[in-house]
Amino acid sequence: MGLNRRLVILAVLLVLVVSIVVFTTLGRIMSPQVKLIVYAYRDAITGIDPSVEFDTGIVVLGVVYEPLIYYNPLTNQFTPALAKNWLKINETFWIFRLRENVVFHDGTPLTADAVRFSILRTKAIYYESGLGPGYIWDSVEDVVVLNSSAVGLRLKYPAPIDLIASSAYGAYIYSPRVLEYSGARDLTNESIRFWFEKGRSLGSGPYYIDYYDPLNEVRLKKFEKWWGWTEVNNPRAPDLVVIKIVSDPITQVMGLRGGSIHIAMSVPRAEISSLIREGFKLIKQHTYYSYILMFNTQRWPTNITEFRLAVLHAIPWENLIDKALHGYGIPGSGMIPYGYPGYMDNLVFEYNITIARELLRTAGLDGVEIEIEIVITTGYEEEEIFAMLLKSELAKLGIKLSIRHYPWELVKEYGAAVWRNPEEAPHLIINDWWPTYPTPYDYLYILHCSSKEWNWAGYCNEELDELLDRAFELEGEDYEEALKLYEEAQQLLFKEGIAIALWTVIQPYVVRPTVEIRNNAFNPLYMYVVWFQYVEVLS
Repeated sequence: MGLNRRLVILAVLLVLVVSIVVFTTLGRIMSPQVKLIVYAYRDAITGIDPSVEFDTGIVVLGVVYEPLIYYNPLTNQFTPALAKNWLKINETFWIFRLRENVVFHDGTPLTADAVRFSILRTKAIYYESGLGPGYIWDSVEDVVVLNSSAVGLRLKYPAPIDLIASSAYGAYIYSPRVLEYSGARDLTNESIRFWFEKGRSLGSGPYYIDYYDPLNEVRLKKFEKWWGWTEVNNPRAPDLVVIKIVSDPITQVMGLRGGSIHIAMSVPRAEISSLIREGFKLIKQHTYYSYILMFNTQRWPTNITEFRLAVLHAIPWENLIDKALHGYGIPGSGMIPYGYPGYMDNLVFEYNITIARELLRTAGLDGVEIEIEIVITTGYEEEEIFAMLLKSELAKLGIKLSIRHYPWELVKEYGAAVWRNPEEAPHLIINDWWPTYPTPYDYLYILHCSSKEWNWAGYCNEELDELLDRAFELEGEDYEEALKLYEEAQQLLFKEGIAIALWTVIQPYVVRPTVEIRNNAFNPLYMYVVWFQYVEVLS
């Protein structure tokens, strides 16, 4: 037998073996006994360390980990999670009593020590490196282990600890055995983070991480020992969840129609009506998810207040929601979304090209040839439409707008570049933001001088920082006074035209008819998190 023939036969055998392996694997996943859900998400997962992650990893963390309690702003209700009850003893001491018979994914039991470890690590990492959402625990002086199933939080100053303990970021509880597994010497040792980022989980939630490829897909398996299965009473809950990264909206539509996607969160809004006519379901989620336009305050000409205000007066505000979101949104006002604590309804700009021209003339920019750039996220059709509308309107002022598209991970890098080299950062950028926990500080903090990760305006103002810090510390003592300070901070930002919310999203999810999603599968705080324990696989 010649060499070429042997190579051909070997190649055929290899193809057969690979085919058998692939079809066997798919057979296991797709067999009638395994209830599968594929959820199409549009951005790469930025991390899964429960103490550090402060971005798209919430889509995974929100299902794999649990806080002490949940809070739903729409109903103004708290729900027990890992804490079965809690009590405010006085202004600076709270007690949380833990559920019995709760185990983490490695089989170790939930204890007060685990709560102490999780909170202190989250806080320590933030104050040591500035990473993550650990600032939410600023008021906590110490976490006291009262006994194996009760923990006390001693505060430096009064704070709404019930809201903080229900945060969408930074409030997750996990097993302290991660120290042992990772070989870490202390709470802030980087080896813990590396251990998590290899695709491991140590939460107590209804699903655990089975496979982790942050750029393509994450697979979650049902955790049979989850404490909540009896309460949920959902025998049709999925056994396997695949969070598939599908950045192209059209591909999400094709996946729905072809049957490879069950839940899609980013189909083109213009396609929704036809999908409904074809039998697909539509779920509209009220959210506090805002798209915030930020100006580079350290680069010419967006470092000029009158120029920023001119651009804001050139935005066609009246038609923005219909054109950019096909009606799936609420107009922005100031920095804080509609219905959220601290929202103000009078911080809106008027579309007026005449006023815009006058502002340019005041700044000495009338007739000056100006070219600026905006960075938007690839696959975000609403940002694309907005950028095109703005480009058309700025052209009337003789301003040329260049539009640059990047994946979300690169958008973040370009935004943060304002602190390294303002000339490398774009003049305009859109930062989409959803809540950490219900406080006005959460939205305004991204313009605090210390917020180098998210302050893409490169804006530093001691007066603003002082207002925000005072308000944050007042929340647990005099909430009304705190709100006044937050309003003053918003007015300052509005007057200078630093940043503004373009809109708040009404999030459409398109779902295959073979899937039923219960009402409590969504909470506006936990944006894009689907609590799959409330999802029913019908066939």
